[in-house]
Amino acid sequence: MEIASEFTVGAAPAEVYAALLDLERVGPCIPGASVGPAGADGAHPAEIAVRLGPMRLTYRGTVRVVDHAEAARTATLVADVREVRGQGNAHARMTMSVTDRAPGAHVQANTAVELSGRAAQMGAGIVEDVAGRLVADMATRLEALLTPGASGESGDAGPPAGGERTPPVPAPPIGGLRLLLRALWHRLRHGRRPAAAPDRSSP
Repeated sequence: MEIASEFTVGAAPAEVYAALLDLERVGPCIPGASVGPAGADGAHPAEIAVRLGPMRLTYRGTVRVVDHAEAARTATLVADVREVRGQGNAHARMTMSVTDRAPGAHVQANTAVELSGRAAQMGAGIVEDVAGRLVADMATRLEALLTPGASGESGDAGPPAGGERTPPVPAPPIGGLRLLLRALWHRLRHGRRPAAAPDRSSP
């Protein structure tokens, strides 16, 4: 499955690019996700939870930056996770780029995803809608993290006096009902309406 996503952030492209490669820092911006310190092999332990109605899917595994070009502001990330309670797993390979776009930066990403288990049974449409909502919420929280005063956050004016950088408050998992309602609204707005019933009034 191929998923394309893009968003803009009102911060300098170089700053946005650096933040996206700082996986521990950007991890809490993703709803239901957490990322730990990198190991000797460069892989970060990661966990993400998604609520789908009464069902909660929790995945654990690793994520790492496998390639990056600072001058071009491009990078490739790979994630391998397994369902905590179940037999499902997921493998994702994301290529992303950060470019200038007034008044800040534009991020474009293409992700190849391989799923098995319960998530795979949901269908590509639902998975794409869930991924789109996660990216949109992450973009909002990333902008709040990087932009002074945005959404009531203090921004990223640098480490405080103690020298420690305060991480963002982790975003809670997105509820499945809310995701499905948003997905339905998105489809209706983009013309994916049910076919009209045939007019049987004429002879």
